[in-house]
Amino acid sequence: MKQALLLFLSADRLHAQLVAGREIVLQSDFTDTPEGRDGFASVLRANKCPTFLLTDLIEEDFRHEIVPHLMGSSRDALFQRKFDQFYRGTPFRKATLLQRQKTGRRDDDILFSALTNPGLILPWLDIMIEQQTPLAGIYSVPQISEPLVKDLASKHLLLISWEKFSGLRQTYFSDHRLQISRLTPVHAELTFQDAVVNELGRTYQYLKSLSLLPSGQTLDVRILCHENDRSELQNKLPSDADVRYEFADIDEVGKKLKLKQHFADSDASQIFLQQLATNRPGTNYASAEHTRYYSMWQLRRVLNWGSVVLITASIVWSATTIWQSGVNSSAASKLTAQAQRLSIETRQITQSFPVTDTPAADMKSSVSVMRKLDEYGSAPKNVLEPISAALDHFPQIGINELDWHESATEPLTANTRTDVPAQVINLKGDMQGFGDDYRAALAYLDSFKQDLSQRGYQVTVLTKPLDVSPTGSIADQSVAGENKLAFSLKLAWRPPVT
Repeated sequence: MKQALLLFLSADRLHAQLVAGREIVLQSDFTDTPEGRDGFASVLRANKCPTFLLTDLIEEDFRHEIVPHLMGSSRDALFQRKFDQFYRGTPFRKATLLQRQKTGRRDDDILFSALTNPGLILPWLDIMIEQQTPLAGIYSVPQISEPLVKDLASKHLLLISWEKFSGLRQTYFSDHRLQISRLTPVHAELTFQDAVVNELGRTYQYLKSLSLLPSGQTLDVRILCHENDRSELQNKLPSDADVRYEFADIDEVGKKLKLKQHFADSDASQIFLQQLATNRPGTNYASAEHTRYYSMWQLRRVLNWGSVVLITASIVWSATTIWQSGVNSSAASKLTAQAQRLSIETRQITQSFPVTDTPAADMKSSVSVMRKLDEYGSAPKNVLEPISAALDHFPQIGINELDWHESATEPLTANTRTDVPAQVINLKGDMQGFGDDYRAALAYLDSFKQDLSQRGYQVTVLTKPLDVSPTGSIADQSVAGENKLAFSLKLAWRPPVT
């Protein structure tokens, strides 16, 4: 990704940095005040690029559940009941599959988690939606920590890090799978080393009380810190046969992530931001409503690349034709002598013809044919740009596939050219946010169809989310595993009469 905006949200501030490749172009901090919100909006207006929000908040909850292995709508309904049971008051929630059990019914181990205080996130999210920021996702520090412990062979592992503006983060992994995480604010009068010593003992007892650390098992503790803090920690941490300590030098971790920054202390904020930029997890706390402008950004990028591919293909075809002409030039030279002889004979024959002029009707026909050939094709921009404009007005519609071809058999419409073939586009997409409300979904699709018709397309509905026609069979077209309703359209377009 050439350019991205990385955001780090703690309880009392939002840190923003614009990166190009692995270089930090600019960075700023904002507080939840009118001045801070205005400053953040200005940054968003000036930088319309993919944006990633990383949170490090105390109010993040984790619940481990074993549930039946289900698929499709049954699985969605089960997750929704769990969300309503655990996290009814927040939209920032997700379910992560840890593993499928190998015995018995082979149930699923699911980690349900949520950011339980949406009031810390919504003010910044509202600004991003207002500025139409292409937000790719909302992530948390525990959620992206797993790659930092992959190299350590341990069944029971505790990762400790310190983020300057949020506090001391302790994340527990069992078999390299996230189980639970705790964040403790670090006050100014408490050093990083003392905070680690004080909180480590409490976390160890907490894991024991939850039976997350079986009796007799050794807890491996990886501490992400600066080399200046390492010697102090080695002296202050108590010796315990049940705990093994392993220190990860923050400068070395930064080099592995190809960071050019030199770390002056144990603040790991930049480590996690770079980890988010290079190794994002597949799930996050954002909904489709939060990321709709990112989906539109991706669609525009696909359409632009499609145009580039068409132009490149045309250039390659032209170059191939020129090369073939060069190959044929040698054969042409052999025919030159014969052509000269034929030319002399032809000239002698034509000189015996009476002098005549070319009829004006033939000249007019030739010019008309040449003009028609020039107007036969249509530029991709003329055909696709109105579709992109229509999608801007219907954010709940997403396009998955686009097929384009020409057809001379499409019915004619008023005020369009009748002497050129129609450009036919087949769209396959889905609608999000309707759940099981098919009436609203069908009405929304009909409005989208009317909008396309007003833009000059002849629209034919191929499939609907629910086929209720007299000749069709009632079929649910929802996408399995997602709360989406599938549909397909055929669009026919001819140039307007000028």
